[in-house]
Amino acid sequence: QMTFQNGCTISVQFSKYNYSDQGETTAEVAVWDKDDNWYVLNEEDNHISLIKVEEHSDVMGYCTADSISFIMELARKL
Repeated sequence: QMTFQNGCTISVQFSKYNYSDQGETTAEVAVWDKDDNWYVLNEEDNHISLIKVEEHSDVMGYCTADSISFIMELARKL
């Protein structure tokens, strides 16, 4: 996991215990901010963004390398 200057942290994990294909082509991603608010992708109205979830934690499973890169950029801009 890594924390951006804005206080958002991204975690990328892959193993048989994560929502991934064990790192062959996908990984599990989590994003949270300095106040422990968790975020997931919102893909409504042809606009993709990160939205805060009400649950304490949530992850985005089976993310490709390209989608992880995109999620990282969204988290950096939160």
